[in-house]
Amino acid sequence: MENLLKITLYFHVAFGFTALLAGVLAIFFPKGGKNHNVSGIVYYWCMIGIGTTAFVIAIPKGNMFLLMIGGFSTYMTLTGRRYLQLRKSKLPKFSNLDLFFRIVALATILIPIIYFGINGVADLGDFGIVFTVFGIFLLSMVWVDFKAGGKLHTFSKNWFLGMHISRMMGAFIATFTAFLLINWQSDPVFIAWLLPTVIFTPVIIYYQRKFKTKSKTVTLP
Repeated sequence: MENLLKITLYFHVAFGFTALLAGVLAIFFPKGGKNHNVSGIVYYWCMIGIGTTAFVIAIPKGNMFLLMIGGFSTYMTLTGRRYLQLRKSKLPKFSNLDLFFRIVALATILIPIIYFGINGVADLGDFGIVFTVFGIFLLSMVWVDFKAGGKLHTFSKNWFLGMHISRMMGAFIATFTAFLLINWQSDPVFIAWLLPTVIFTPVIIYYQRKFKTKSKTVTLP
């Protein structure tokens, strides 16, 4: 079991480094171009690899921080690409695949609750703050997706593009934050927590303004 977890950890680290590199390239390559698309695909699959290996490592090790970050970033990555796919559809509609994504999000929240319910809250420590913040954001995204489901056909293509950008870059920020927290002992510690958000939030705002996310009614065929 330990050998399996070590191998999984190596894959997790490799996925992480590759995702960060591919993510930076995807951010700065011209949107819609070949380089952006290729780096975006590499980023997507590496993020899925990060999320999958995070669950495999976190559950037996009881590392709920890793599980929370992994599940949070995975949901944003999955839905970020999904919104790009829906943008290309003449009649966009959520499917069972989207339901599966929401199950992943809810599992990310329920597993820590069950874990600390069994083991007691004495080991909760600072994770309580992490769980609360990420849990609220994750549930809010699930709620936004749920509410949007019945009116996807009323949104402009740029709305879908805006959702794609915000979700993909949100996942990147979460992953970059986790990377800094593990590898950099900043003083004070909140610098590592906030630095990726401070750097990349203006980038999200820039691209969302560039591709305006105003919704408009689309005539159904």
